[in-house]
Amino acid sequence: MLVRRAETLENLNDLLISSARGDGAVAAISGPTAIGKTALLNAVAERAAGSGSLVLSALGSWDERHVPYGVLGQLFPSMELGRSKPRRPAKPCSGAGTPDTGDDDTAAPGARGPDDSASDTRDTWNKDTGSKEPNDGDPLAIARAAHEIITRLTRQHHLLITVDDVQHADAASLWCLRYVAQRLSPLSLALVFTHGASIEEKPPSILHDLLYRPNVRRFHLEPLSLDDIAHLAEDEGRTSCAHTPDLVAEIHALTAGNPLLVEALLEEHRVCGEPGADDARSLGTGPGLPTGHVFHQAVLACVHRLGPSAVRLAHSIALLDDSASTLLLSRLSGIDPDLVDRLVRMLTKIGVLDGPRFRRVAVRQAVLHEIPPGDGADLRHRAARLLHEAGAPARVVAPHLLGAGPLREDWVLPVLQEAAHEALVDNDVTRVIRYLELANECCTDEAQRTAVKVQYAGVQWQLRPAASAQHFAALKAPLLAGRLPADDTLQLAQGMLFHLDFDDALAVIEHLGTGEQTDWESDIELYGTRLLLAAEYPGVLERMSRPLPGVEVSVTSPSGLRAWHALVRILERGADEYAIATAEQVLQSTEKRPPAMTRGRRLAALLSLIYADRLDAAGDWCERLTAEIGEHDAPAGRAVMDCVSALVALRRGRLAHAVEEATTALAVLSGQKWNVSGAMAVAILVEAHTAMGDHQAAARQLTLEVPPELFLTRAGLHYLYARGRHLLATDNTYMALSDFMKCGELMRRWNIDTPALVPWRLGAAEAWRRLGDHEQATRLVEEQLARADTGLRRSRGMALQSLASVRTAAQRPTILQDALQLLEASGARYETAGVLADLSGAYQKLGDKAKARRTARRAWRIAKSCNAEAMCQALLPTASPQPTGTSSAGGDGAAAGYDTFARLSDSERRVAMLAAQAYTNREIADKLFITVSTVEQHLTRVYRKMEIRNREQLLAAIHIDNSQAV
Repeated sequence: MLVRRAETLENLNDLLISSARGDGAVAAISGPTAIGKTALLNAVAERAAGSGSLVLSALGSWDERHVPYGVLGQLFPSMELGRSKPRRPAKPCSGAGTPDTGDDDTAAPGARGPDDSASDTRDTWNKDTGSKEPNDGDPLAIARAAHEIITRLTRQHHLLITVDDVQHADAASLWCLRYVAQRLSPLSLALVFTHGASIEEKPPSILHDLLYRPNVRRFHLEPLSLDDIAHLAEDEGRTSCAHTPDLVAEIHALTAGNPLLVEALLEEHRVCGEPGADDARSLGTGPGLPTGHVFHQAVLACVHRLGPSAVRLAHSIALLDDSASTLLLSRLSGIDPDLVDRLVRMLTKIGVLDGPRFRRVAVRQAVLHEIPPGDGADLRHRAARLLHEAGAPARVVAPHLLGAGPLREDWVLPVLQEAAHEALVDNDVTRVIRYLELANECCTDEAQRTAVKVQYAGVQWQLRPAASAQHFAALKAPLLAGRLPADDTLQLAQGMLFHLDFDDALAVIEHLGTGEQTDWESDIELYGTRLLLAAEYPGVLERMSRPLPGVEVSVTSPSGLRAWHALVRILERGADEYAIATAEQVLQSTEKRPPAMTRGRRLAALLSLIYADRLDAAGDWCERLTAEIGEHDAPAGRAVMDCVSALVALRRGRLAHAVEEATTALAVLSGQKWNVSGAMAVAILVEAHTAMGDHQAAARQLTLEVPPELFLTRAGLHYLYARGRHLLATDNTYMALSDFMKCGELMRRWNIDTPALVPWRLGAAEAWRRLGDHEQATRLVEEQLARADTGLRRSRGMALQSLASVRTAAQRPTILQDALQLLEASGARYETAGVLADLSGAYQKLGDKAKARRTARRAWRIAKSCNAEAMCQALLPTASPQPTGTSSAGGDGAAAGYDTFARLSDSERRVAMLAAQAYTNREIADKLFITVSTVEQHLTRVYRKMEIRNREQLLAAIHIDNSQAV
């Protein structure tokens, strides 16, 4: 037993010894609920019974507090005590006839003595009273009779009478107990009571007179201290719960020293710490103490012991949570505000609450689950109404409506719609859908239901973009009937455009444009729609029957309008510095803001940087925004961001990363119906796989039939160009040329013929060159150079590379060096590797084999870092290389190397190939699972057989001219 409890028990034992000598005594044990009063009382009774005393026990019950002589009847079961009808038979002195509402889980000990029975009590009473009612219930007569029987019992034994929870005892029994307490001497008698606070109603005044008499010894139990908890953690059976000072402090903070809660927590974690337990973790590991069912049930027991008002209050606190205040709790629970404050203080003192809050969310959930289903809906309705009337925000009121079900009152629908909007801003799309589904059930007319459906369609677009087309299509009729406001109409049109439903989208947009609204905000919205069409759906814009209104865009315009204006300007004019600066400003202004509110403008700004060939800046922003958004954005928002990141990765030469990002995006965006973002992801995958040399993977992405509407979009241009690159790489030159020329036709018609969008002229020029028409190829390349201004570094570098391919061998190195500088500056590593490969071939043709080797090695390393395996293979020999047919300068043995390479063993050839790729001996050993010494031996033999002296000569000896590989 704990030190302080042991001291109290010894003091009580001394009191028993004193009373056994004829000095009758009274003791009162007080303390908060579940503090251990009953356990101490039982320990006293056990000691008394063990020493030969007769023990009579009773238990005060809240439910029987108005039953006259209820407690006295437990002490003397055979007494009728003034009742007009006989009492139900009860076990002698056990207290089993009343429900246990005491403050510990151990029942009152009942009668204990030498024969462990209460027969002496019954016999004496029957002898003295003849089983007759004393004076028909006269209190004084009953008290005298009780005193007389107690006196007779004390002549035979030392007598201990205990009453647990005496504050719940009926007034008649208290009167009798006081009568006895006033006449203790010279009886061998001890009266020991436990009592807590009376909560529900003011106790009888006689209780105070009984407990605070001069001869009463009072013992107050305090919560467990840190040392007490440490002692319990080390007690027998808890060795698996190794404790630390921090752990003990956390237990104390979680339980407020309540012994019942401490014991439950320790027992729970003792079980969890046993081998084979489901959660085999020792107490105190991890962030914060975990709690489970045992602890939660102990908390609920503490609440119930304080009575029904405490239970109602706990339910109300669990419902209101952070919104709880004394006034709201009083109105919801129906409890007087003063009693609310008192109960909160008591529940805080016993470790259930921390102020008007539960100490753990899990405990709050346990209390919520305890609310009867029938009561729960009504309580939640009332809580929602009270919070709304108190001016609480929609995000606080709406969760209660979710738990309550449909409620058709005027204030409910606006609350749910506002909460849905706020949840969307927070990217909690699942909660948005729940709010809107409930809102639909709460609608009272078709206009309300249509407005909710518009919101619902937009949310489904964010949550399941590939499957959201049906929700937009269903709203076309009510929109054309004029039942939707302008904002809803534009959202509906954008959803239809996303799913390539252009006829319906045009009808919606043109319907909006025919309205009588001429205010500035409406013009802004319509012009923003025009910019969206110009940037994303240029083929749809040209099909409109009449133009949308235009507005002047300035630095004071909304950031979304400025972002789309910048993108259109770059698509039409190239690397416009004003547009680039605008895009950067928009991105800076949207940082740290909810993605749902900034998604469109971020997309436009990022695309502006990409199409201005500012790849490093676009990549940096993608990384920053992706890290900021994390998993908080809706699936559609994350997929679109992944798509943009994939495009940046593709153009920076990070091909494997581009495939990964585009695949992730496509998993969300793909469905039975095409959409623009999904088509963009497919285009990126096709181009990336083609550059990597994985033509089968590229072909798999092209198996689905493409709707003609796709080729009215910017994404359709990317698709055509990517398919053309794949066809060209697989020797379908005429089909590739057709795709490139189709790109050019559309881009010129839509006035977005910038090479940074897709360099269709370079693709067509390569196709013409393969077909032998160098004149056409040269014309297209020169056109490209004329359009790729100096601001478009990547585009101009690619054009110079193509120009070199149609110039003489002597002209190529200078042109390729210029292309190399531009491409390196733009961050386009894949194109940089391609230029270096071409430059190596040019040096080889001019006979400068040293430069050719150095350039080829550099090209290979960059291509390898890009995962461009096809280019790597073109730069290095195969298992049976073909000789170049040209002798090496300076007697380096390169030409002879081709004749001798085939004579190498398989092991020597593998080592030679890796050495030519600039791997160190240690790296070669690790890759081939051999020793460094074995690598050195293989290389020695390779050098001897190939008649060379070092690695530099090795690369030259086995290098195939890049132009031949192509």
